Amino acid sequence: AMSSMVGTDIRVGDHACFERVVIELAGSGDFPGWAAEYVDGPVSLGESDEKVEIAGDATLLVRMGMWMPTMEGDGYSGPTDIFPTTVDHIAELRQTENWEGYSIWAIGLDDEYPFTVTVQHAPERLVIDFQVSE
Repeated sequence: AMSSMVGTDIRVGDHACFERVVIELAGSGDFPGWAAEYVDGPVSLGESDEKVEIAGDATLLVRMGMWMPTMEGDGYSGPTDIFPTTVDHIAELRQTENWEGYSIWAIGLDDEYPFTVTVQHAPERLVIDFQVSE
């Protein structure tokens, strides 16, 4: 489902048994549809169909029915290729698509871990947790 909400932030967090990626949203409307799945690399970079390698040995693609940022520049204004230094298993976050109201982030990990995805509110956000230890 497409949404009029817009992405405003993406960040990582380190916790005792898991590492987390948070995609924060703002604006009005319903929460966008989303999907997350592990894929084999390399991945396509936008509409150009250029192939890019994502750091790590496993890549999770997170697709969302929203802009991040909009064509007018509203919303997220940070980097589109991030190499986090505060986590041990998340190697890269790379925005591979932001086109026609559709956004994709590739998350590079050092291994393929079980993960959960939840929608949380106040503020609106999509939270991906990777179980990196027992």
